[in-house]
This record gives sequence, structure tokens and C-alpha cells, in this order.
Amino acid sequence: MMGKMDLSRRGFLSLSAGTGFTLGFGVLPALGAAAPGFGPWIRIAPDGMVTALTNVSDIGQGTHTGLAQAVAEELAVPLTSVRMELAPVEKAFHNKSIGNYAVYGSIGLRTNLRPLRLAAAGARQMLAEAAAARFAVPVDQVVMRNGQALHAASGRSLDYKDLLADAAKLSPPAEPKLTPRTEWKVLGQPLLRQDIPGKVDGSTVYGIDVRLPGMLTAVVTHAPTFGGTLVSVDEAPALAVRGVRKVVRLARALAVVGDGYWPASKGLAALSPQWGPGPNAGIDSDGLSRQLRDAAMAGKGYSFPGSEMPGTNVTATAQAMAGAAHVVDTLFEVPFLAHATMEPMHCAIQLRADGAEIWLSTQTQSDTQAAVATVLGLDPAKVKVNATPVGGGFGRRLEHDFAVQAAHLIKALAADGVTVPVKMVWPRETDMRAGYYRPAVASRVRLALDANGMPMGMRCDNANPSLLEHTGLTISGGRPAGDWSVGMGIVQQSYAIPALHLTWTRVDPGVPVGFWRSVGASQNGLFLEVTIDQAARHVGVDPVDYRRRLLTGKDRALTFLNKLAAVAGWGRTLPPGHALGFAMGEANNAISGHVVELSIPEPGKFRLHRIWAAIDPGVVANPNAVEAQMMGGTIFGLSAALAGEITLKDGTVEQSNFDSYPLATLAQVPPMEVLVIGNNTAAGGVGEEGVPSIAPAIANALFALTGKPITRLPLTRAGWAMV
Repeated sequence: MMGKMDLSRRGFLSLSAGTGFTLGFGVLPALGAAAPGFGPWIRIAPDGMVTALTNVSDIGQGTHTGLAQAVAEELAVPLTSVRMELAPVEKAFHNKSIGNYAVYGSIGLRTNLRPLRLAAAGARQMLAEAAAARFAVPVDQVVMRNGQALHAASGRSLDYKDLLADAAKLSPPAEPKLTPRTEWKVLGQPLLRQDIPGKVDGSTVYGIDVRLPGMLTAVVTHAPTFGGTLVSVDEAPALAVRGVRKVVRLARALAVVGDGYWPASKGLAALSPQWGPGPNAGIDSDGLSRQLRDAAMAGKGYSFPGSEMPGTNVTATAQAMAGAAHVVDTLFEVPFLAHATMEPMHCAIQLRADGAEIWLSTQTQSDTQAAVATVLGLDPAKVKVNATPVGGGFGRRLEHDFAVQAAHLIKALAADGVTVPVKMVWPRETDMRAGYYRPAVASRVRLALDANGMPMGMRCDNANPSLLEHTGLTISGGRPAGDWSVGMGIVQQSYAIPALHLTWTRVDPGVPVGFWRSVGASQNGLFLEVTIDQAARHVGVDPVDYRRRLLTGKDRALTFLNKLAAVAGWGRTLPPGHALGFAMGEANNAISGHVVELSIPEPGKFRLHRIWAAIDPGVVANPNAVEAQMMGGTIFGLSAALAGEITLKDGTVEQSNFDSYPLATLAQVPPMEVLVIGNNTAAGGVGEEGVPSIAPAIANALFALTGKPITRLPLTRAGWAMV
């Protein structure tokens, strides 16, 4: 929530030779600092080019283009005249809504859109006032268009560059006037994304592409078991490889440093390190599965109070269970999942006399800066962070373990006299076997129904490791007794479920777990939506009609459901052997959902014929970007639903690359139609919203055809394969 704006002229703008008009909106608590003089957020150069700063990394979601559209709209300039740039990693530019410099939880547009619009609108009004004074006319006779101030009656015009000095002398408006939605010409339009040309022609420099003068490359492997240690290694075979410079022993890892990736990689492959097993060597997925399921069935874990988990009421839920006419009782289970980013983990680092500098793809600049500074014994301000475009984040790059490792590496090399920059790279095999994962979860869900088949209360007993214990993200600090991510996708949904009781049993096998795209909603969406379909079947009501009953009085959610059902033709006559499955969910001030049509050509196999996806993110900055994100999230969730899982044998991850951790292929993805619904409320999320509902939509379609609910993912574990 935004606090009161302090728009002092000093904090709002400054003017200096050669830089043009500079507008700082860090005084808005959602984005910046309270003190004036911290530096600009929006700059208008003498040539009219507008540079807007943001603390949102480009992780491929198109947020920068949407923000640029907002600036262009409010400043009344063409989109081609606006470029987005990452702000320096300094406290003045931290996102005040989360307390650091990071992007996750679909917060990009949600926390940046309105402040940027206000800043640009204020600048537009000040330029208009300056023009009115020059024209000697009332300001309401000045029209701002395409970077010019126009006075229609006299035909006079002035470019913004000619008004910068005059505008800088004015006091900013106390309440900048935003352009009404009905007058938008740039914002909300399906314009081409500014980042696409560079990604198509290869000119975009991702973190893994960074090249620095004299730079060496380090390739890393980790102990095969979590917590394992290096016992011994003969370095000679690696050092015999042409181009290999050094072998460096790190905590539970081994790095080979060379003139480039290939000699370092070849040198690493030549080694035969001996590893100590560590405390987690006995872990296997079958045993862990039994442990999780037993813990969920026991239901003796931490009981979330209403003060900690909104909407929970232990007493009312117990009464509902005792007085229920029927209880839908289901035990669900989902596995560990990898993030499987296309760009593996990496970090280039250079020590300087006055500090250090790093180059990497990251979602969390300030946490990374602080952690690297700690390793190197520096003040965080002495670590310059260069955040590049990101080749896939999905939550994995909220962690900074790989950057910390790079800091330890450069520190060790510096002790040996190496002074050149080094780029550390994890091969995909290292990344997949030593990364952070979506927690494996078992959950017993009980939905109490009254005599009319309507919900009276729901109890969910979850068992899983806590991502709050493993993550390095500072927002997760404090480590409460309960892991709040357990409730995501269950609590604060619009369905009329009068009482909720949520428990959590900590089962931790020592596998590092963290935030995964959509976090807890990725599994809880399945648990809730499959349970709702079972309740509908119990009372003999169409599952969409049943949800309509549960959404009575919830106008936004009900409107969404009806629009998605209509576009998918819910209720139409289907070909023999076909069924539709429906699922939806709410998070990040957005509603999203899916309908799928599938058939079962033979036992144990199903064919997807079509997918309908829909999202209501409130304000739609760019419909094309929203549609693309919904498609990407759908396929991300589909990949996990079909065959995605990380399994362990003797403490070692069995998957290592896309051959053993398959993603959905083009041939597997059927025609997909995306409905983008904008209701013109506050901006909501987009990046995470396509993930949670695709798996339960498929599960519910299979349930409609077989009468057997899907209670375990991936679908291969439930006996299903897609053809």
C-alpha cells in the first residue's frame, strides 16, 4: 500500500548541464527512498529521449515494455522514445513494498506501474505549465502529444527539449493527474515488446554471455549428495588439459579454471574426485514418499492460527467435520521439481582495489550484493552488481548460492595471485543436481459437506520441507513456526468455504528447497480444485455450476468463471469419449484458470485436444505480453504435470538434464486459446498465474471420464501418459 507522497520540488526534479530534465519519484514509498537528492528515476535528455529506471529485472516476462508503455502514455511521447534501465543497486532504489531490490511473486507491474505513471504524469503537467507560460495562454489550452506541447488555436508548438529548463523551475503538482483509461493510446495496447529484436538477432547479452578482458572461466561440480564433502582428488589429469589453469577446492564442490568454458569443462571431466557421503546419503524417494504420506495422514503438525493464516478457524472447522453429512477425504502427493532454467547458474566476478564487481542473471540484486560482500569482507556498497537480462528465473534466481560460490572462488584465486576476472558456470548437470527445488508435498484434504452438498469447512494437513529454512531471500527471514507458503492457493480464495484448518508437519530430508514459479499454489491448486470436482460429483452437479454456487456474491471471480466457461463452450455436446476439465485460482491480485478438452484413446493414455486459458490481472499494460506469459506459464505447468519430478537414490538426484527431466514438446502442446480480461482495477500479477490450474484442469477432465480422481503428480506416477 502506498503511503503519503512527499513531492517536494527538490526531491521531484533536478537540472544539470547535458542531462536535461530529471524527475525522481523515489519519494513514493512503493519504489524508492524518502530523502531527496538520491538520483533520478525518469530522465528526459536534450534530444527528447526518455530513460526510466526500474528495480525489476528482465526475466523474459515483458514487464519492461509494459512499464515503458506507461511512461510513454503519461508523458505523451512515442514508445520508441522511452527506454527502461535498471536502477543502481543501492538502498535508495530498493522496492519499499518488499524491503529489498528483487522481483518475485508477480510484483513487477504491481509495484512499479502506478509510481511510474505518477512520475511521468507529473513531468507532463510541469512541461505543459512551462509551455503555457511561453505561449501566454491558460494551461488547459495546451495539448501534449508526441513529445511536443501544442497550442491549436495559434498553431504554435514547442518540443519538450525546449521546455526542460523552464519546467525545472516549477513546483511539481501535489497530485499528478493520470490519463483516464478511456484515453489510453499507448498503455494497454498490444505493441511489440522492446526486448524481442535483441533476443531474435542474438545481440542481447545474458549473464552467461558476459566477456571481460583477460577473463578466465570456471566450471563447477558439486558433491553428489547434499551435505557431502570432498575427500580427495588427483588434480593432474585436469592440469594436463590444454587451457586449464587451476583446480580449486570449494566447500562441497570442485572447480576447474581455464581459458574458456570448453577447456575448463574438459578438465573437470578428466577428474575422478572422491566424495564423502555426508548426512543425507541414505535418502531415497520411495522412503521419503512414505514419510510424507504418513505425516500428512497423522495430521499432528503445526496448526496455523487465524492471526498467521487469514481465514483459518480451528474450532469452526472441527465442528464442521463433526456435523458433516459427507466428507470428501483425499490424500495428495507431489514431487520435488527443478526450475530447469534455459540459462544455467553463473556469475562473473572481478576484484578491484576498492571493492568488487559482479555480472550475473539474478532476481535478487540486494541480497546477492550483501552475501557476496560478506564473503569478501566488504561493505555492500563496495560490491557493484551488474544485473543482465535473465534466461529464465522461475524463482531459482532468488537464491544467491551460486554468486556466493563465485565469491569464494575469486577469493581463493586471489590468494594464489590471480587478479583477472573469472566467470563461474554451473553446467546444466550441476545445476539440476545441486540446485534448489520445489518442495515435495503430501497433503490430506478433507472437505465437509452439508446435507445439500455445500461446503461447511475444510481441513488440510500438509507435510513437506520448509522453503523458509533453506532460502536466502531476506523477505523470508524470521523463520516462523509455520511456513506461510503452505497456505498459498488454499487461503484467500473466493469459494464459499466457511471454515478452514491448515496444519503443517516439517519433513526435511536435507534437500535444498525454495521458491518455484507460483510457489505453494503450484500444488495447492491441484489439491483444492480436484477436491471441488469431487464434491460436485458427490451431489451430481456440473463442476462449473457447482463453482458458481460457491462464488455467489463474488462478482469478479464469478465473472471470470463465466467468461472462461463461455469461451471454452462449457456445456456443449462433445465427441464421444471426450471431456472438459475446469480449474481456476487466485493470487497476486489476479485470477487465472484453464479449461482442457481431452480423450482417452486407450487405457492409461490420454490425448489433449485443446487448452483454453484465461487471466484477469486487473490492469493490462500490454495484452500480447500477458497472453505470452499465460502461454508460458501453462506450458511450464504442463511440463511438470506430465512427467516432471526430481527423484533421489542413495541421496543423489537421479535427473541431470532434459533427457531425464523432460519438458513439454511442441508435438504435445495442443492448440491453445488465451482470454485476457482486464477489469481496470489495480495491477495484478501475470508471471506466475499460468502455472497452478493447468494440472488440475487435466486431472478433472480425466476424473470426468474415469470417475477416479487424480491424487498424485506427475501423471506418469498416477498411471497416465499423454499421446
